[in-house]
Amino acid sequence: MKKIILSLIALAAISITSCSSDDQTADSQSLAKEQQVSNKTKKNALALCSSTSTSVLVNRWQAPSSVDANWTPVAAAIGGVNVQWEGIYGGSVRPAGNTDHWYVGTVDLNQTCADYDLWSGSIVVKNASGNVGTAPASDPYNVVGYNGSISGSSYGIGYYSYNITTHVMTPTRAIVIWKVTGTGLNSQSATDPATATEAYLVKVTGIAPGASSSTISYTWTQVK
Repeated sequence: MKKIILSLIALAAISITSCSSDDQTADSQSLAKEQQVSNKTKKNALALCSSTSTSVLVNRWQAPSSVDANWTPVAAAIGGVNVQWEGIYGGSVRPAGNTDHWYVGTVDLNQTCADYDLWSGSIVVKNASGNVGTAPASDPYNVVGYNGSISGSSYGIGYYSYNITTHVMTPTRAIVIWKVTGTGLNSQSATDPATATEAYLVKVTGIAPGASSSTISYTWTQVK
């Protein structure tokens, strides 16, 4: 009988040890998963608010400089979207190809990375009714550059002003490029930035026109 009792005690001890070991394993796995989620969240936050400063050089292939088509478009990447800088002095930008439903608009120049969901409602959508001009003649949709009309050409809403006498180009708005998903969309669709799955805030810091080329300097930040 004594042996039986001792055996039962030993089995109970093994069972308790086993349960304790299982609990510790489960706790360790849970902590590991929490750490992975935490690391991913931190990584995403860093990616969202990290800014990149760069520039592009756009060349004019023939005179005069006041004709959009006389400037050769230059491809560039802003985060996950391909764009092209084009038009007079290369100061206009549009999503290139638009195969993934990217759209463009402008917002107050003082907006920052924080709280995109709060200020996305104040974005002026280029493709919205009344915001599209007639220039550039090749395709006036989904592109932002000069704001308003100049020299007989209407560009609709844009992000910079231009002094035709001094040739000084002054950014007055920030550019926002966002991605939406859905069917039946094209480069002329007016989409809601609040439904974006990805978005970038672009601030042009300088446009330096030359005799036959122009340098556009800008900083972009992923905000969504």
